[in-house]
Amino acid sequence: MPSGQEIITLQLGHYSNFIGTHWWNIQEAGFDYNSEVLSEINHDVLLREGRTLKDETTFTPRMLLVDLKGSLNTISERGDLYDDQELPDVNKIEWTGDVDLKQLPRGEKNEYLRDLEEEEQALQRGDVVGAQSLIGSKKYELNSDVKVWSDILRPRFHPKSVNIINDYCHGSDSRKFDIFNLGTNIWKTEQFEENFCDRIRNFAEECDNLQGFHMLLDCYDGFGGLAVSALQHIDDEYSSKTTLAFPVLPAAYEYTTTLADSIRTVNTALSFRGLAEHASLFAPLCMGSLGWRQPGPPKEFKYLNYNAVLSYHTSAILAVALDTLTMRHRLRAKPQERLSTLANALGRLGRRATAVKAGIPFPLAGDGDAGFLLEALEAWDGPLWHSLSPSCGDLEAERIWMQSVVLRGVGQERLKSPTSMRKNQDGNPAYSCTTVEEMLKLFLYCCSYATASHVTSVGQPCNVGAPFPHIFTEDIGIDGFLYPKTRSNDIGVSTIPVIAGLHSCRSVGSMLESLHSEASRLRINKLHGFGEAGLEEDEYKECIAQLADFRECYHEEFDV
Repeated sequence: MPSGQEIITLQLGHYSNFIGTHWWNIQEAGFDYNSEVLSEINHDVLLREGRTLKDETTFTPRMLLVDLKGSLNTISERGDLYDDQELPDVNKIEWTGDVDLKQLPRGEKNEYLRDLEEEEQALQRGDVVGAQSLIGSKKYELNSDVKVWSDILRPRFHPKSVNIINDYCHGSDSRKFDIFNLGTNIWKTEQFEENFCDRIRNFAEECDNLQGFHMLLDCYDGFGGLAVSALQHIDDEYSSKTTLAFPVLPAAYEYTTTLADSIRTVNTALSFRGLAEHASLFAPLCMGSLGWRQPGPPKEFKYLNYNAVLSYHTSAILAVALDTLTMRHRLRAKPQERLSTLANALGRLGRRATAVKAGIPFPLAGDGDAGFLLEALEAWDGPLWHSLSPSCGDLEAERIWMQSVVLRGVGQERLKSPTSMRKNQDGNPAYSCTTVEEMLKLFLYCCSYATASHVTSVGQPCNVGAPFPHIFTEDIGIDGFLYPKTRSNDIGVSTIPVIAGLHSCRSVGSMLESLHSEASRLRINKLHGFGEAGLEEDEYKECIAQLADFRECYHEEFDV
């Protein structure tokens, strides 16, 4: 039965859809359709239950995505759950003229998608064992095969989930969707706005008690304008609901001219201004260190070897962080946390922007003393996590006002070593902790005593099986823990423990300052594309002024 805690997810832009695809894959892999034991994760928050025309139960994301023509490759815009309804009998159409039917060709499926198709056919035959053996722990090499996000899509979408902008083509060099106002212009068209708003309303009306929205948006191109327009609609029509937004920037760009860099910076500034006004809380995500004109050097993780040029890789890392840090309001625990609680706590004093950091994987040994949380934290050397927000430091040496932290994949059995194995326990308050939450909260207090920390613990690890990229170092075992012997190249990693958090801190002010500094140097009248799309110079000056005001919220003297 629905939980009454539903959230609608919006994904706007190609990179956002890459992240979203990994996110839904992670959730699909962790969903057990046949188990009689309820998962600690409440899947009803983000997924909706439905039935096909064949009376088959389906679970599809409660999600709307937007992308450009040419981004779907092997899937159709309406999916295939209701194909029987969508394919009319041509012989019954009352038409006296000639009928010429043409079907656009779909792209060739890669090995993973072909196996996924065979798996579904095996399940339809009732061959559960055969279906499980097709993919299972098979290791796929997809780096050269994945061109668009649909090349790795595992779950099926509701027929109304996918929205394609046919006026622009994905990857087009001649007509780019690269200006913020092009997105606002698309929204203003009657066909798009009415259709998209109707689809939001349809999902909302299905909910018992809609608590809010998640939004992923490409903030560096036209999708920023489209997303801000959608946020304005949500702010007007669903004003009592909470919106948690994640503006995303890739770690590498195909076009790196001075003009393209300037356009992306303006788009991001306009997007952040709109997010500060209409989102309840937003957290920028980027695997690059800088993020504005150029992403900068890619973020380094000790146990990850990823290619920053591949969206397939970087989006997977961001999806792991996203899936983890949203666990706070997606669990069955009583009383249930709500999205509004998170937003109200972190967004106080007008600080609607937050930083994201994560430890992927959370480096816990597979055995020995270092396999217990207490002993691992006592011996910790180096940063616990790394920033995933652009132009933010690792936040280790500064004061954090408020943070929401989630640790997953570390069960109660790994809390601390047995009494017979403990050393120097006299007077150590950590030995009195009886839960993972208590232990981690004590550790965070010792690291930063003035920080208000909310800690959530989830026993279930993050699923990173196929088609997740193979980016883990060889000392990470199949279960995601550290082992002294290297893992075989023939074996992939199935699950990992993860720590991730949202943080309100002065580094966010530094991030906003760096964006303001870059954007204020640009003269909008020299970037003709914005004027042609309808952006006035006074409007841009107002945006710069509002960014300056927004960054002031993060000065220490305003904290009370």
